[in-house]
Amino acid sequence: EYVAAVMREAVGGGKDRLVYDAKNGLTLPGTLVRKEGDPPASDIAINEAYDGSGATYDLFKDIYNRDSIDANGMQLKSTVHYRKGYDNAFWNGDQMVYGDGDEDQPEEDRLFNRFTIAIDIIGHELTHGVTQFEAKLVYSYQPGALNESMSDVFGSLVKQRVLNHTAAQADWIIGEGLFTPNVNGVGIRSMKEPGTAYDDPVIGKDPQPGHMDNYVNTSGDNGGVHINSGIPNRAF
Repeated sequence: EYVAAVMREAVGGGKDRLVYDAKNGLTLPGTLVRKEGDPPASDIAINEAYDGSGATYDLFKDIYNRDSIDANGMQLKSTVHYRKGYDNAFWNGDQMVYGDGDEDQPEEDRLFNRFTIAIDIIGHELTHGVTQFEAKLVYSYQPGALNESMSDVFGSLVKQRVLNHTAAQADWIIGEGLFTPNVNGVGIRSMKEPGTAYDDPVIGKDPQPGHMDNYVNTSGDNGGVHINSGIPNRAF
C-alpha cells in the first residue's frame, strides 16, 4: 500500500491545489498559504483562488474526464496578491497569477476589484493552460482569438456549473464583478452581444465585433486576440 501511495504521488492524479501569496511582490510562486484539503483561510483572495481552481478542475474531470490542465494530474498552483495595484490575472505556462486590482487607490478612483472575484476569469486563465497542452493555438491574430475564445467558453461553463445555470439562464458575461461601481459596465466581455459589455468615459467602449463582417484587422493586442474573440464567442 505504501509503495502504491508513493507511486500515485509520483505520477500525479487527482485534484492538487496549492495557493501562494506574493505579498505584493514579483517573486513567484511566493509563500505557500493553502494546500489541498486545508481549511479556508481568513484571506478571501486565497479562498477564491482555491475554490475557483477546484471548480475548474471539477468541470474538466467530471464532464470531460480530463485530469487537470495537462490531463495528467498537474498541480494547480495559484499566486494571489501579485504586485501592487495590478489589474490583471494570467497563466504563465506553469501556474495562475492574480492581481488585487485597484485596492491601493482611493475608493473613488478604483476601476477594478481583485481578479479572483470572478470565477469565470479563473476558469478562463486555467483554460489557457489546457489549450497550451492540447491545441497549441498560436497566440496571435485569428488562432489567438480562437485561443481567447476557448478560454471564455470554458470560463463561462465553470461559472454556469457552479451557479447551476442552464444555457438559457446564463448571462454569458465574462468578468462579472470585476469592475467597481465607478465603471459603466457589466463585465469585460459579453459572449451573447459582443461590443456591449462596457461603455465608460475612462476605460472606453467595448471594442468586440460579433461577426466576421466586422473583423478588426490590427497589429495591437497580438493581432486583436481579445477583440476578435467575440466572433467565435457569439457563435458558441
